[in-house]
Amino acid sequence: MVLYRYGRWDGTQTVEPFTVNDLMEHLADRLLERGDLQSALRDMLQRGAQFDSGRRMGSLRDLLDKLRQRRDQQLERYNLGSVMDDIQQKIEAVIKTEREGIERRLDTAREDSESRVPSSEGSSESRAPSSESGSEGQGDQTSAEPAAENAGLRAMLENMARKHLDQLDNLPPGVGGRIQSLQDYDFMDPEARRQFDELMDTLRQQIMQNYFQGLKQGIDSMTPEMLAEIQQMVRDLNELLEAHRRGDDSGFEDFMEKWGKFFPDGIENVEQLAEHLRQQMAQMQSLMDSMTPEMRSELQQMLQPLFQNGDLQEDLADLMMNLGIYPNDRGDPFPFSGDEPLTLQEAMRLMGDMKGLEELESELLEAVRNNDASLLDSDEIRRLVGDEAGRMAEELQEFTRMLEEAGFIQRNNKGWELTPRAMRKIGERALEEIFGRIDRGLTGEHTLTRYGWGVERLDETKPFVFGDPFAIDMHETLKKALRRQGPGIPLRLAADDFEVFQSSSINQCSTVILLDMSYSMLHGGRFQAGRKVAMALDSLIRTKFPRDTLQVAAFSYFVLPLQSQMLLDTYWIDPRGTDFPEAIRVAREMLGKFHGGTKQIIMITDGEPHANSTGWGWSGFVESGGWSMRQAMEDTLREVGRCTRDGIIVNTFMLDTEPVVTTFIKSMTRLNSGRVFFADPNRLGDYLIVDYVKNRRKVN
Repeated sequence: MVLYRYGRWDGTQTVEPFTVNDLMEHLADRLLERGDLQSALRDMLQRGAQFDSGRRMGSLRDLLDKLRQRRDQQLERYNLGSVMDDIQQKIEAVIKTEREGIERRLDTAREDSESRVPSSEGSSESRAPSSESGSEGQGDQTSAEPAAENAGLRAMLENMARKHLDQLDNLPPGVGGRIQSLQDYDFMDPEARRQFDELMDTLRQQIMQNYFQGLKQGIDSMTPEMLAEIQQMVRDLNELLEAHRRGDDSGFEDFMEKWGKFFPDGIENVEQLAEHLRQQMAQMQSLMDSMTPEMRSELQQMLQPLFQNGDLQEDLADLMMNLGIYPNDRGDPFPFSGDEPLTLQEAMRLMGDMKGLEELESELLEAVRNNDASLLDSDEIRRLVGDEAGRMAEELQEFTRMLEEAGFIQRNNKGWELTPRAMRKIGERALEEIFGRIDRGLTGEHTLTRYGWGVERLDETKPFVFGDPFAIDMHETLKKALRRQGPGIPLRLAADDFEVFQSSSINQCSTVILLDMSYSMLHGGRFQAGRKVAMALDSLIRTKFPRDTLQVAAFSYFVLPLQSQMLLDTYWIDPRGTDFPEAIRVAREMLGKFHGGTKQIIMITDGEPHANSTGWGWSGFVESGGWSMRQAMEDTLREVGRCTRDGIIVNTFMLDTEPVVTTFIKSMTRLNSGRVFFADPNRLGDYLIVDYVKNRRKVN
């Protein structure tokens, strides 16, 4: 006995993705309703799908919504005005360290001075033993000289300290101004100097990392040697871009061999290199654009002193010009409104993500317009939007591949087309849907053994599907199980392992479905219902009655025999006129090729005959003002009479109940001994399928 345990969903459980059968069943339903494969695939891609299994496939629109929600969350979370706060705090720490260092030096100088000058009490004691005035005068002069020297040094130190403290007191209030002033400031405290140099080194590194992604992997500090190397690389890069603008890309390979360590893998040409650099530099540009003018000015002022080498600044400015980035051109700002603070490095990384979300949004909108998800970067979507969105993108990219690999769709010159296997699946789906709605008392009537019909078992076998007689070919069934499971016991059978013998009814039935494609049939789901019935009958005959034949023809002012795969197309529909006589005549000729068994015509229509075929054609019908309904009805009854003489039953499924039409159709029935059903389009299949199973029992 199998035990099932249920628990509360906590987000950690694995939900199996949809299967190819889920996809095909959903696609079959859409095709039976609309009949257009391209529209059905586009609808699944843009709107997603809810499967009978309970699983759901997301859509491009769902992805777009998730992306926009993610962007709004970022905008509502962060405070861009705090970008300079972290640097401000570090600058204040440097200034505090410098002040404390100055005070310590002053305190140390005072202590040293006091320790070197004798006290007055000690001096009298030392002078007492001496009675010579000359010795006493010499001693006073000797002790006064060091005191004067110490006093002078202390005064110099105090004067220097006062000047440095005045400089610190008079530093500009903004971060940029303070960094510029401290760049030229002569630190008295070595620790303060170290902290400031470390801050400058960090800022240089962050800015360079923003420009050149590879630095994140290769550098821990921005040494003068590294700055010189970067400057040479930037100059070579400018030369490469200028040559590219002239149409010369011959230096690309040499450049990448020399400087490839500064760039990520996968760059194959100058255009890709330039695009990568634009994206990197756009982070700083977006940060500038999103700041207030005051903050922007302060950040620009801060960046100026980061590179002592003015040539490098000029080279970087030239690089931005070569990439088409103009610092004075302001773009649309990101309207951040949150409270969470950001450092400069975090802000630049966030700006990269926000630009990435913008680009993803453009890609998604393009995918919606082109009905193509193949170019989406699922890894980037996962990084920027989340795992669920990344998984959704992969599903959207995979679902057509899954259908193709399963043999349901294939490419042609115009896009995707259904395969014969898919057509069989759609027919089975239509048959399953129709039989699933039939009253239980009627459902059994499609089982052959219930009526004692003559059935012979064929040597051919087929995979078991729901509704088949359970005539198992045990040999083939076990072989399939062994191929699936491999050797060993116990051997466990799965539903897909069962192979059954095909059976054929001894009685044969040849059927032609005449499907009205007049204008009125194209409304209210009437034509779709008739199309669904034709496909269901095709599936029923193929699986249950392989010796039976079914042909389909559509008619308006002309008659068009259809292949089963054409039923899902719409290009052939021409809803002008309703030529009953010609339709019945063509159907009679189609059935004349078969001898023996039951022959029947199933006409699905919603109106009266409006035209007949007298050699005029449609233009003649229009010019004459239309033939009389009376003449059309007489011609129709004449063709029905010929069917009666040929032993062909004409059954009519009428989707309208106008009195004139009702009287005429009943006249057809009396003449032919066929039957007429006045049916709801939504229930058409229920009546027709059951009637087919009943009628084929008659043998001529």
